Amino acid sequence: MATNNSVYTNECGLPLNAIEWLETHHTSKAVERRQMICDLQLEAGSFVVDAGCGPGLWTPLLAEAIGPYGQIIGVDISAEALVTAQRRSYGKWYRKQVQYKCAALEELPVEAGSADVVFSANVSQYLPEPVETFAAMGRYLSNGGRLVIKDIDFGTMRFQTIDTGLQARVLQAREDWEQLRVDEGLTFEDSWVGSKLAGYLRAAGYEDVQEKSYRIVRKYPLPKAFRCYLQGIAEWFVCEGAPLLTGEDITNWLRCFLDESHNVLDQESFSSEETEFIVTGVWNKHAPTTMRFFDLHAVAQA
Repeated sequence: MATNNSVYTNECGLPLNAIEWLETHHTSKAVERRQMICDLQLEAGSFVVDAGCGPGLWTPLLAEAIGPYGQIIGVDISAEALVTAQRRSYGKWYRKQVQYKCAALEELPVEAGSADVVFSANVSQYLPEPVETFAAMGRYLSNGGRLVIKDIDFGTMRFQTIDTGLQARVLQAREDWEQLRVDEGLTFEDSWVGSKLAGYLRAAGYEDVQEKSYRIVRKYPLPKAFRCYLQGIAEWFVCEGAPLLTGEDITNWLRCFLDESHNVLDQESFSSEETEFIVTGVWNKHAPTTMRFFDLHAVAQA
């Protein structure tokens, strides 16, 4: 999802939810993302809402899965992203089956009980109350319809050839900072959300909740898009001043990814790995509507 008023910019000026960044990130993981959609086994002719669609990067994958008689409505709160999505679809084979609309996730611009699938990728990390949002999205699903949530979990990220102690300190500092940054007037973010999603869907009242993980591994030599992705993520880990890290750790961390002569990305032994999660849940409109609000730590462990 792209946002109008929350662009997360790191030291070097890379906006990590700006359209250019989203496109680079998507391209860098194209193989895995195509497999994610294939594994969902969407039915031909389905009505799918792409909630938090951003610049429409998932649209062609969803359209392929549901075929020419299916329908997609892409929803986002960013007018800029929606304009980009519209332009991206011009002249494409799927253009006539797609519409883009500006709305919030909790107020989808579709008839209640009409969607076969509500799909949402890389959005839940920005939701301060994910259980409430997922429950609100359920009312737009048909009885037996599925909510599909895809997101990251940077607790799974590892870099070969980088000192393990430095990695641990940087990732832990970012995770701890995300618990504090709202109190500093910054927007909510939880980049460790992927492994918590199943618990959130259950708490929101979904049934038959299923989780599938995708391990993403890249080795030297890196494709250009993935190299750009890793450098951007490395900068992002120490953005906003990285107040919980020492200056030495910040310098050493950035040197690993940005140093021209000793860049770890140029080492033949380099590899990176991370895991992304797709969680699905079935909506039962006849189930009790009272949501179960658990302590979020308990939900995360469910």
